[in-house]
Amino acid sequence: MGISEKSFRIGCGRYLQEPYLISKCGFEISRFSNKALIVGGRTALSITKDKIEQSLKDSNLIYEIIEHIGSCNKDDAALLAAKAQDEGFGVIVGVGGGVIMDFAKLIANLAKLPIINIPTSTATCAAYTPLSVCYTKDGRTVGTEHFEKEVDSVLVDTAIITAQPTRLFLAGVFDALAKFVEIKQRIATVKGSLGLDWAYIMAEASFDKLNSNVDAVLYDMKQNNISELIEQTAFITIAVTGVISGIARGSNQCALAHKFYETARKLYSKESKAFLHGEMVGVGLLLQNHFNGEQDKNDALIQLMEQNNMPYNVEGVGVTADTSSLEAFYQAICNSSAIDKNNFEECKKFKRSLEYFWAL
Repeated sequence: MGISEKSFRIGCGRYLQEPYLISKCGFEISRFSNKALIVGGRTALSITKDKIEQSLKDSNLIYEIIEHIGSCNKDDAALLAAKAQDEGFGVIVGVGGGVIMDFAKLIANLAKLPIINIPTSTATCAAYTPLSVCYTKDGRTVGTEHFEKEVDSVLVDTAIITAQPTRLFLAGVFDALAKFVEIKQRIATVKGSLGLDWAYIMAEASFDKLNSNVDAVLYDMKQNNISELIEQTAFITIAVTGVISGIARGSNQCALAHKFYETARKLYSKESKAFLHGEMVGVGLLLQNHFNGEQDKNDALIQLMEQNNMPYNVEGVGVTADTSSLEAFYQAICNSSAIDKNNFEECKKFKRSLEYFWAL
């Protein structure tokens, strides 16, 4: 139940955000090295590769682009880290969603090279945070790698962000919303945790902004209007949420919504594979609200989920809602940092919340 990371890794070295920034990426990459190993997802590269290559050529950079379609796993990362070292690459560049952001950070950490992340969605704050959520090759969670060094540079092209699928945008919104609800639980139970009070203040402000603007942002995205609201929302879901995570320091930020996600990925890796991190955290948010004594807030969340064809219960993210799965989740989460297994009343309270959650 303590703090898993002692340092406050609050920022990244450089954060840039503006429309059509991808066409200027070569200049930013050249600040770190003249030889870049670029790792991207299939979809991300399909929409960015030509512009990235043109910018790299304009900056007279040497580069290689590798498409990665698997999980963020240490075996694949180690192979690419060795390649980077053996072939004299001076910087790792990640292009894509949360999995690629985490994977690129893992490669850079193993290779001891600078890392530049270019997110193509706001589905998570992974581009910003100095950690990687790691999996086996077949998608089961194996834990989180925390890095001593922060991300060197993040480039957010809001023209790309405006064009992202609605599903990815909403996943990022729910991932960010969960930070506040989870920290609300933590701040009530963890005493004297330096920084957690400021994480709470920032998370609450982010929660209010996102709740107020989500419909307007969705409208602007449909109109392909790179509006100020889209700029603000991208900044909140990537940079601000990343800062909140850094100030909260590891386990103090990661409570029931995220523990539900992690446990589902471990126990139901195949069944949950098709669902996004933020979608599953959003479902877990309903569990967190009940545990916080605020299940009345779930009606509005479920309505938002239903309106946008998002999952809103455990069955919706591939988990079988029966007594055996409930017990498996109970045991797994009670033996994590989210619940104090030595506190009988807290475990009893959690069991009641889990039963409510399974019945949704």
